[in-house]
Amino acid sequence: MTHSEGQVRVHRPARGFVTPLTVISIGVLVMMALAAVQTEGAVFSQSILSALTPLIGVMILAAAGQALVIGTGGIDLSVPAAITVTGIILTTYTDGDSSKLATAIIIVLIAVIAMGLVNGILVEVFGLNSLVVTLAVGLLAIGLGRLYRGKLLSVVGVPEPLVAFSGSNVAGVSFLLLASIALAGLATFFVWLTVPGRRLVASSASAAAGSLVGLRATAYRISAYAVAGVLYGIAGIMLSGLLTTPDLAIGEPYLLAPIVAVVLGGAVLTGGRVSFVATLLGAVFVSLLNLNLAVAGFTGGMPALVQGLVLALGLTLVFLLRDKRLLSRMFSRRTEGEGALQGSFH
Repeated sequence: MTHSEGQVRVHRPARGFVTPLTVISIGVLVMMALAAVQTEGAVFSQSILSALTPLIGVMILAAAGQALVIGTGGIDLSVPAAITVTGIILTTYTDGDSSKLATAIIIVLIAVIAMGLVNGILVEVFGLNSLVVTLAVGLLAIGLGRLYRGKLLSVVGVPEPLVAFSGSNVAGVSFLLLASIALAGLATFFVWLTVPGRRLVASSASAAAGSLVGLRATAYRISAYAVAGVLYGIAGIMLSGLLTTPDLAIGEPYLLAPIVAVVLGGAVLTGGRVSFVATLLGAVFVSLLNLNLAVAGFTGGMPALVQGLVLALGLTLVFLLRDKRLLSRMFSRRTEGEGALQGSFH
C-alpha cells in the first residue's frame, strides 16, 4: 500500500465563510422572505415599513446596550425596567407639556446612567452575580418609578414633538432605524480602531489580565454598564414617542429579545469582543420573527417560547462555529463512518 493509498479523505467544513455573521445574514433573508409570503408582499409597503422599521430601530438600540454588557461576561435583566422608567418620567414629568421635554430627557439619561453605574459597581467591584444584580436593580427602579408616577386619573401622553420625531421617516424607512444603523457602524469603528475601544475589549475579555497589563479594567467594565443604560434610555424615549401613551408594560418585550439578538450575532456569554453589525442583524431577525408570528396568529406566550428556543439554538450554533476543531471531528467521524459502512457492502 502506497502512502497515497493509505490516506483518508476527510471532509472539513469551510473556514472563514461559515461564521455567525453569514449565518445571521442568511437568517434575516429567510425571515424577510417568509414575511413577504405571509403578507403577500405588503410588508414592503410604505405603510407597514413606517410602523415596522422604528420598532426595529428600538430593538437595535436595546440589543447594542445588551451587547456591551454581554461583552463583559454579564447579562443585563434591567433593560425592561430602564425602558419602563423612561416612559414614566416622560409622561409624569412633562404631563404632555412640550416645554418640559428637554428637561425630562435629561432626567431620563441621569436615571438610566445611575442604574447602569449601580449595576456595574455591584457586579464588578463587589463581585455579585450580574443576573441577580440587574434583576434586583430593575425591580427597585420600577418600584421607585411607580411611586413617582402615583395614581394617574387620566391617560397622559408624551409631548407632541417627541411623537413627531419618533415617527419621522423617508419613503417609509424610519429615521430611527437609519440612526441605529449608523450607531452600529460607529460602535464597530470604536471597538476595532480606537485605543479606548480595544482597551474596553481587553478589559471585558479578562479583568484580571487587563489589570496585569496596566489597564483600569474595572472602570472600563463599569462604563460598559453605564453606556448600555444610555442606549436603553434612548430606546425608551423613542419607543415612548412611538406609542404616544406608554404604560407600565412598555419594557416587557425587551427582557429576552435583546439577549437573543446578541447571541445570534455570535457573542459568547463568557465575554470578549462583540460584533455590533452582527448584533444589528440579530435584532432585525428577532423583529421579523415577532412579525411573522403575529401575522400567523400566534400571540400570548408563543413569541417568548419561540425566542427561548431560538436562544438555545443560537448558543449551540455559536459554540459550534467558534470551536472549528469540534466541527472537524464531527465531520471526520461522519466521513469515516460512511466509509466503513460502504466497505461492509463490498
